[in-house]
Amino acid sequence: MEMSKIIIGAMRFKDRESAVSTIREAIDSGFNYIDTSPCYCYKNADENSESWVGEAVNYRDYRDRVMISAKCSPGNGGMLLGEFKPEQGFGVRTIEQLKQVFNQSLSRQKLESFDYYHLWTTHTAEQLNEALKPGGWYDGVMSLKGKWKHLGITTHADTPTILEFLKRGKFDTVTIPLNVVNRTREGILDYCKKTGIRVIAMNPLAGGFLAGNERLKELAFRYLFSLPEVHILVGFTSVEEVRYARRILDKLEGNVPVKEEVLAEADAMLDTKEPRCTSCGYCAPCPQGLNLGACLSYYNIYKYMKMAEAREAFQEKQWEEGLRLDRCVRCGICQSRCPNSLPLMEIIPAAQEMLYRDR
Repeated sequence: MEMSKIIIGAMRFKDRESAVSTIREAIDSGFNYIDTSPCYCYKNADENSESWVGEAVNYRDYRDRVMISAKCSPGNGGMLLGEFKPEQGFGVRTIEQLKQVFNQSLSRQKLESFDYYHLWTTHTAEQLNEALKPGGWYDGVMSLKGKWKHLGITTHADTPTILEFLKRGKFDTVTIPLNVVNRTREGILDYCKKTGIRVIAMNPLAGGFLAGNERLKELAFRYLFSLPEVHILVGFTSVEEVRYARRILDKLEGNVPVKEEVLAEADAMLDTKEPRCTSCGYCAPCPQGLNLGACLSYYNIYKYMKMAEAREAFQEKQWEEGLRLDRCVRCGICQSRCPNSLPLMEIIPAAQEMLYRDR
C-alpha cells in the first residue's frame, strides 16, 4: 500500500466518539496511515488514543484500507533518558520492556501486527545510543520481527544530528517537524531521497497556530505539497478538519505548487522590510543546541503578523531544547554563518524579550 500524501495524526482527540468518527472519515477520504502512541490522549488503560484507533479500524474493512503505526522511547518525551513508564511508552531501555510496551500497543489497538514501528522522541545522540545498545530498544524490536513491517524514528533534532541518526542504517522512515515557517530541517530531504528513506512532516501547522490565519493555513499545506517526497501528518481533531484537508488535496492534486512561489507569498504576509530570518538553517549547528531558525519563526509570526498564538505555542514547547532561546550566550557563531548577513546579535535579544514576556 502506497502511503497517502496526507496522513492521520491521532494525538489531539478529545474523546472516543470524536476520535472514531474522525479516523473513519479520514480513511474514507483516502488518508491511509495512522500515527499514534501509548501516551496520546491518555486518560487510563482503556481510554487513550491507541484504544480509540483500535475501535475505529476494527470495523468493516477499515483495517484493510489503512496502515497502523505504534512507537515508544528510551527517553522521557523530552531531551533526557526516562524512567520506565509502560503505560505512556517512555523509558523503554531493555528487550523485556520493549516487548511489554509493544504488546500493550497491540492489545489496545486489537491488532496482530503493525505496519510501522518507531523509535519515538529521540532528539539526542545519547538517546539514540541508549536505544541501540546491546539488549536495548533496538534488540527488543528485532526480536519481534514479523510483527512489524517498517522501522522509523521520530525526532526534533537539528539537521546534522538527524543525518547522523539516519546514517546508522537502521531506519527506513523519519518523522520530523517541518512547516512553511520552520524549514530548518529541509537539509535531510536530499539524503532521504537518495537512500529511499520516507519522510513524514509532523507539526505541519506549527502546533496549530498557523491555522489562526486562513491563508497561512492553506500556504502551510501548499508548501508541503511542493515537496513530493514528504507526507503530511495532520493531527486531526474533527470530521470538519478532515474534510478541509480533503478539499485542499482535491485542489492541489494535478496542480502541484511551486515551492518558491509559496514561500514568497508566505514571506510577503509578514509585511516587513526589516532584516528577518528565513529559517534556512545555515547557521546550524549551535554550540548550545538551539534551533535558531525555528525560534525566530515564532518571533517573526508574532511580531509581524500579530498572532498571539505564535508566542503561546513557543512558550508551550519550551521542553524542546532547540527552542530554549533563553539559553543563547551570544557567541556570534550564527551571525558569522548567516548567508543573509543578519544582525543576529541584535535580533536574538529582541526575540527573547518578546517571546518570554509575561511568561
